[in-house]
This record gives sequence, structure tokens and C-alpha cells, in this order.
Amino acid sequence: MVDCGLAVGRAGGRVSCQHQFVYDLDGVRVDMPALIKFENPIRLGKLTKILEIRGAGTYFHWTVFAVSAFILAGVAARPGLSLLGLTCYFGVLLIHEAGHLVAAQRKGCRVQSIEIYPFFGITRFETPWARLDHCVIAWGGVIAQGFVFIPLIAWVVTHGYSKFESLNLIFAVLGFFSLAVAIFNLLPFSPLDGAIAWRIFPELLAKRKRNIPRRPIYR
Repeated sequence: MVDCGLAVGRAGGRVSCQHQFVYDLDGVRVDMPALIKFENPIRLGKLTKILEIRGAGTYFHWTVFAVSAFILAGVAARPGLSLLGLTCYFGVLLIHEAGHLVAAQRKGCRVQSIEIYPFFGITRFETPWARLDHCVIAWGGVIAQGFVFIPLIAWVVTHGYSKFESLNLIFAVLGFFSLAVAIFNLLPFSPLDGAIAWRIFPELLAKRKRNIPRRPIYR
């Protein structure tokens, strides 16, 4: 499973939904996109738009549906549990990409879209001006996963698994599996996040050196 951010994308159509708003410096009201908006109607295609997250279209590749249908067809005995497992699995991908989205928007970069494939996801956003900001965006996916897998793993470690198989599946996929995905994504190889994320430390050091005031030299 790999993940990458690209500076190319396209905007999708909107559906009616409640919006939040803020005021700019001139006192003009500016609509803000809702946190989540589901597409209605859903139009199937090579990339099918399912929803928007904070204004960015979220698309699922046709192979996601094909792979899911193949898996569900092969486990007819327990389709409910298999469907839950697939939902959690793609939930890990979506949480990761949403983390990149939030980080990019907080750094002032417009996010064009999120694309989900069977084994990886892509967040398309404008390239930030500062390399440090790019590093922060790269960490966004793993941090978002951490908000989910840390409490789940902590619960299992302290209380153990439950008596319910479906709940244990959630612990396993959104917890331990998500942790493994995060570790893998932080490997320092392209196109994994780690190829950019670990540059944050030399960038922070360079920023600190630039901020150190120089003392005047007197002779």
C-alpha cells in the first residue's frame, strides 16, 4: 500500500447541503464547504465520485468495486463480516488521505481531489511554497491514522478483545493493521510518504538557524 500527493487534479460538481460561512476582511460572507457531502446522484465511471470532504471530491476507482465484489462473492457464508472488513480496510485508506487533505488545507494549499484505489490512495493538492509545509502535509496521513489506531490499540492492550467478532475485526483493521500501514508508509522511499516526511527534521533545523538573530561584530 502506497500513498502520494500530486499537484494536478480536477474539481467535481456540488450537491445541495448545508454550508458554514465566515467573513473576509471586507465583511463579505464567504461560504465554506461542509465537512462531508455525499454525491447525489452517483454516476459510475472509471473514477466514481462518492462524496466530498471539505470541498474536495473523493473518487473511487472502478477496480475498488470489482475487487470488493470478487471478495464478497467468494465468502457467501459470511457476507456481513466480509463487508465490514472491506469497509474498515478502505476506511484506513480514506482516513489517511483525509489527513493529507486537512494538513494541505491548513497550509493554504487547495486540494483538488482524493482518489482511492484497491491498494493505495492519492491526494491531489497544490504544491506548497515551503518545503517544510510539504513535509507537514506528508505527515498528515499518518497522524490522522494515529487518532484512530492509538485509542483502539490502547483499548485492546488494556482490556483485551471483546466477545463480538465484528468488534474485534474493527480493532484488528482500524487498529493494528492501520498501524502497520502507517509504519510502511513512513519508509524513506518514493512514492511513500517517508520520502518527504523525514525531511521535516533538517527543514526544522534550517528554519531555526534562519531565525537565530545574528550578533553585530565590532572592531
